[in-house]
Amino acid sequence: MATKYKVLYIDDEIDNLKVFKIAFQHEFSVTIESSPLKGVELIRNEEYEILIVDQRMPEMTGVEVLENAMQLQRDSVRILLTGYSDMQATINAVNKGKIFYYLSKPWKKEEVKGILLKAIDHFELTKKNRELISKLSQSVNELQVFLYRASHDLKAPITTQLGLLNLLREEVSGESKIYVTKIEEVISRLEKTIDKIRELSDIGYEFVSKNYTSEIAIVVEKKLEKWRDSLDQNNIQLKLNLQQSPNYILESNLLDMVIDELIENSINFSNKNLSEKWIEVKTEFIPESDLLILTVNDNGIGIEPNLIDEVTDPFFRGTVVSTGNGLGLYIVKKVCELINGSITITSDGRQGTTVAISIPNFKSSKKP
Repeated sequence: MATKYKVLYIDDEIDNLKVFKIAFQHEFSVTIESSPLKGVELIRNEEYEILIVDQRMPEMTGVEVLENAMQLQRDSVRILLTGYSDMQATINAVNKGKIFYYLSKPWKKEEVKGILLKAIDHFELTKKNRELISKLSQSVNELQVFLYRASHDLKAPITTQLGLLNLLREEVSGESKIYVTKIEEVISRLEKTIDKIRELSDIGYEFVSKNYTSEIAIVVEKKLEKWRDSLDQNNIQLKLNLQQSPNYILESNLLDMVIDELIENSINFSNKNLSEKWIEVKTEFIPESDLLILTVNDNGIGIEPNLIDEVTDPFFRGTVVSTGNGLGLYIVKKVCELINGSITITSDGRQGTTVAISIPNFKSSKKP
């Protein structure tokens, strides 16, 4: 073994410590300590790949030492050693000390050596996993920054193109106007996709301003104003049933995103054959669980029950009448994940869809 991994063995029985050091000092860098309190100090000041701790000791139990060690060195591989048949100690060690292995006394050298080698493999695998996760997180952050900047940079030329098309419409006649309208529709769809990419890049970003509020009804009503013209054009009645609570706080930008996507979805999938079309937006506070339940209900074309689990996947389209980019419910799902909320979608596939979003109270950790 080229590298000598560090092993700290804590046991109040001096003879056990001496025997262990003699047995493994040629293969490992072994440190022994008879005092659990001094052992914790060693863990505080120096890193060890493997920690072996006896359960029955004065001052502290082995579980207590490993529980401390977990806070100080979470990557260390923890092994509990005991000469007693103590099932509760095992349970506590697993739950509190997150042990890798449980050894009974008297131990045999070959058995312990095998466990130590497995512990080293586990340590190296954990270390590599953390390094990979760190690199992946960095790559994701870089990608989010790129999307954030690219979406903002692309927005300006698209707005310019739409403006030029409006001017061009005044200069052409006949069939040429139809072509201008088609070009405008294509560019508008691209604009919507870029808007959604920007929203995805915004989610969870520290540099995007956060606005915390308890004025839930006001936030919802203000956002719904954006959709008034579209609702009127599609002859859709908007029903509101909004509760308010001064003890509940949320991040208004995230609520804006959720309302945007859900209302757009309900409009896109409204039933054109119905004379009375409606969308209901409801907020309800659940004090015992400290949750806000936002529900958007409609009498549109519905979603096939076998597709409900897939509609939150990115770019998924569940019907041929879909004109969107498939990112709407995916964005809602990502917002829910960010705030530890949840999304529930119900539909019988014939008429109507209900989307219920549970949003935890931000009050305990955030201030408006």
